[in-house]
Amino acid sequence: MEKELLKKYIYYFGNKPPFPPKQIMESLVRMKDDGTFDKKLKAVSQIGDKVRSEIETISKDHMTINHRFFDEKFNK
Repeated sequence: MEKELLKKYIYYFGNKPPFPPKQIMESLVRMKDDGTFDKKLKAVSQIGDKVRSEIETISKDHMTINHRFFDEKFNK
């Protein structure tokens, strides 16, 4: 893992939060850096339960931070 990414992640979220996969960590740090984190978190929280339910139904797996869904690179 890139030292700078981990350093920024710990700066924003502390050293005790769950450590998600690298691509998610990059997205969270990028949103904190550009000031859009709170706005995007609010938007996602309004649909989060529905999205979680759909992912669990399709994948037949309980959603966790290590769910295979997060292995996808959605930014490409």
